[in-house]
Amino acid sequence: MYASPRIRRRYSINNKRRFICAIVCAFLLIALMLGLPSWIARKFFDSYYRIADFAPEHLEMYFAIGDEQGVPWYYLAAIDKAEDVMAEDITVERVGRIAILLRGIENFEQLEQFLEAYRGDKEFYSRVREELDKLERIRQVYEDKVFPIAKGYEYDYSDGFGDVRTYGGERTHEGIDIMCDKGVPVVSVCDGVVEKMGWLELGGWRLGIRGEDGIYYYYAHLSRYHKDVRQGRRVKKGQVIGYVGDSGYGEEGTTGKFAPHLHFGMYEGKEEVAVNPYPFLKMWEKNKVDAK
Repeated sequence: MYASPRIRRRYSINNKRRFICAIVCAFLLIALMLGLPSWIARKFFDSYYRIADFAPEHLEMYFAIGDEQGVPWYYLAAIDKAEDVMAEDITVERVGRIAILLRGIENFEQLEQFLEAYRGDKEFYSRVREELDKLERIRQVYEDKVFPIAKGYEYDYSDGFGDVRTYGGERTHEGIDIMCDKGVPVVSVCDGVVEKMGWLELGGWRLGIRGEDGIYYYYAHLSRYHKDVRQGRRVKKGQVIGYVGDSGYGEEGTTGKFAPHLHFGMYEGKEEVAVNPYPFLKMWEKNKVDAK
């Protein structure tokens, strides 16, 4: 007897499955065009805002006016986003007017009441809620941080992000220089893990700390590290990690090529895109801690 030939089964998508797939794809496409509910958008499209999605001057405006009026800054940003305000129309006058309307607000449930005179539109309030959800990552960066220079020491800084630098070839400045005396204690702005330390020609003795918010915080031109700092070790917010110096711009050990200062940088996302720390530093400046 001969064994009957083995028949290989062929699998294919039947018409019913093909129809269901087409419906699902069409739904997602239409929903994407019209605007997905925030939880779906975040799950499938990672639609949280990044720091780089905002002009630094707008973040600085939201932070400063919100702090001045006692209003969470993210309400101000969410309202502008919900109304799709053009960049040139985001002004101190506009943001300040909305902040005054929101003075005393304690939670989102009160937003409709506080904004009733501004815009009585339930669909608008729903869009504001979605925008607030999308601002969550920037909130995590903004909150629970301290200034990187220890309390009690003199310093000075300005917004030099993006300025031209020529050492090693023409490039742009990817941080903020905080000018102060050599040896001033530098503290970690947040809890995190030391990912990198050691010599870089441009940064001298530098530290790279990955914060729990996902941001890579970069401290450069140090004169030395604190004895407790090691690569791979966790650090706490406010912990001394090193001391201001003037190292860099040459082979290992080079100093004296520029005035002592801390170069402070922030890098966002898997691509580690440099973002401007200036608006954040201006707010964290209120949270200086003693060297410990």
